[in-house]
Amino acid sequence: MLGRKIDLDEIPNLIEESDADIVCEFTDLNIRERGEPAFTYLSTAIRSGKHVITTNKGPIAFHYDELMELGRKYNRLVRFKGTVMAGTPSFNIIDLLPGVRVNYFMGILNGTTNYILTRMYEGMDFNEALRLAQERGFAEADPSLDVDGWDAALKTIIISRVLGWRHDLGNMEVRGIRNLDIKAFGDRVVKLIAYADKETAYVKPIPLDRSDVLAHVNENLNALRINTDILGDITVIGPGAGPIETAQAVLTDLVYIINNAGD
Repeated sequence: MLGRKIDLDEIPNLIEESDADIVCEFTDLNIRERGEPAFTYLSTAIRSGKHVITTNKGPIAFHYDELMELGRKYNRLVRFKGTVMAGTPSFNIIDLLPGVRVNYFMGILNGTTNYILTRMYEGMDFNEALRLAQERGFAEADPSLDVDGWDAALKTIIISRVLGWRHDLGNMEVRGIRNLDIKAFGDRVVKLIAYADKETAYVKPIPLDRSDVLAHVNENLNALRINTDILGDITVIGPGAGPIETAQAVLTDLVYIINNAGD
């Protein structure tokens, strides 16, 4: 078996037969197939008695309810910190705030578009900035998921589901930064903002006053502002992608499972 190329159809069987306690799923996002085959890998692992960790936004954004229900049914933990802002704290902050109600959240959840906008404010046009982002490894050869807002939209859905809000792509306005004229907004700074409250969710370019902290979050950094009933605004700023940053998120989930698994 060593060195043999494994057919993708074999993977669920390999997961099922494995004696692992935890399955880590790091496959690429597939938005067209609504998170498959990652959802199948994760659900197979849970049904076969394994805790799971994923960094893949697809299965969490499209199948959150199913995965949580499977986790409850089989008494397995489902962890996915790496799907939003990598190792920088994001929705996991809520675990530290018992008794606090979140009114809304908003933020910069896509580093690629933030990097492009930063370069545009330095004088580059969109295409030049995108090319540089690709050269630096911040943007894919096909940057559509990032620049058209879909990556940030999936992250918005994930945070919303953690909070108990039932947003999905069908009820969200999603607009990216293609053809954006930053000069049209005068002295305000445009950022691709992800927003959600209990009733509304969107991702779109928003002009911010220069007094807003989010207006000064540049390069490929991410930021999340959580507005609460007791503490007001809590804002976290940090790297939202990268191999080391994502590995930190996985370590966070791994430590959580080790400390909280019942067996």
